[in-house]
Amino acid sequence: MKVIAHRGASGEYPENTLLAFKEAIKQQADGIELDIQYHQSNDFVLLHYYYLDKTTDGKGSINDYSLADLQKLNAGQNEFIPTLKQALKLIDGKCLVNIEIKSAETNNYALIKIFQLLKQVLNHAIAHYNFTWSQFVVSSFNHPLLAEIKTSLPKISTAALTASCPVDYAECALQLSANNLNPSIEIISQQLIDDAHQKGLQVWVYTVDREEDILKCYLYGVDAVFTNYPAQTKCYINQLSQDDNNVVKTVKK
Repeated sequence: MKVIAHRGASGEYPENTLLAFKEAIKQQADGIELDIQYHQSNDFVLLHYYYLDKTTDGKGSINDYSLADLQKLNAGQNEFIPTLKQALKLIDGKCLVNIEIKSAETNNYALIKIFQLLKQVLNHAIAHYNFTWSQFVVSSFNHPLLAEIKTSLPKISTAALTASCPVDYAECALQLSANNLNPSIEIISQQLIDDAHQKGLQVWVYTVDREEDILKCYLYGVDAVFTNYPAQTKCYINQLSQDDNNVVKTVKK
């Protein structure tokens, strides 16, 4: 079961910052998940929230600032808000990267700008930063956007995010030609995981920090978990994999 650092090693360092990504690499995470927002400068900036007061010392929205001024804000521990290009340069192909697009956009003109920029940034990363296409996964709760990305960038793996259990289980991801179903830990079941696997999909579950949730994912046969504490989660998974009898004992308690 792979361990993906959720917004980097965000349980200990400021989320979506270069520091959080450096530490995730040091902690030997199998991958890094990061959130991108489209900025009016025609660049992607790394923020989970569109409004700045949640994770920085700024006020208002990302588009109230130029990119230069946006990067002067403190994102925690004197870290700045990086662009996607800066993050990929730092990661440099050392692990896979799950790029979550934070957008409710459905306007065709706006979507085209997003697709074109994403293609440009990823091609640059492959040419200059030791990445291959197989190391990228693009995920979103915006399923129409995901469908368009798969059409525009057929080489990219995509993942359908969901916070609810669909009545047809993993069928929504299959209809999008996605490679993954990425459900919330709060809604997973053995039936959902099995249905996804039967449809040829991988299942990556967010956000998994507690040992009981890690154990549940392990027993269900989940392929990867997103966690705020990659080293801690990786250590517990290694314990489980080294002693399956211990898993059984834990379940019986």
